[in-house]
Amino acid sequence: MTKILVIEDNNLMREMVLEILESRGFEAVGAENGQVGIQLAIAQIPDLILSDVRMPEQNGLQVFAVLRSHPATASIPFIFMTASDMQKALELKADGYLQKPCSVAEMLGTIATQLEKPTASNPQHQKVQDNSAPSNLGLPARNRKSRFEIASFCWQ
Repeated sequence: MTKILVIEDNNLMREMVLEILESRGFEAVGAENGQVGIQLAIAQIPDLILSDVRMPEQNGLQVFAVLRSHPATASIPFIFMTASDMQKALELKADGYLQKPCSVAEMLGTIATQLEKPTASNPQHQKVQDNSAPSNLGLPARNRKSRFEIASFCWQ
């Protein structure tokens, strides 16, 4: 099962993203700030990281720098989610960016794009979880709507 770490200090936002990811067949893990996010990333080695930029303890830009410098986490796809610091995020050359607010479809599309890319540590690796992208979900899961899916979920 594909594991995604969500680093977001807004409790409601983090819980909504986790619920959406879990409803799509991902294993989703949440961190309430950058410091906890770094610890979880190193301990659990997720397949992908979604991170807010503005957070206490360590912001997303600092989290990105720390994880890129750590051998075990350097090649994990990293997607920034931000409402106001997009220029700073773009300068760091992360793997993806989501401008808040964004739709569930935009988030899932960005995740799917990153998971389908070969990784630097294993160029032969391709996404093998058939249930990880919305287009590959079985009919019941695809038709099941999250209670949060009606509105855009990414806001500040």
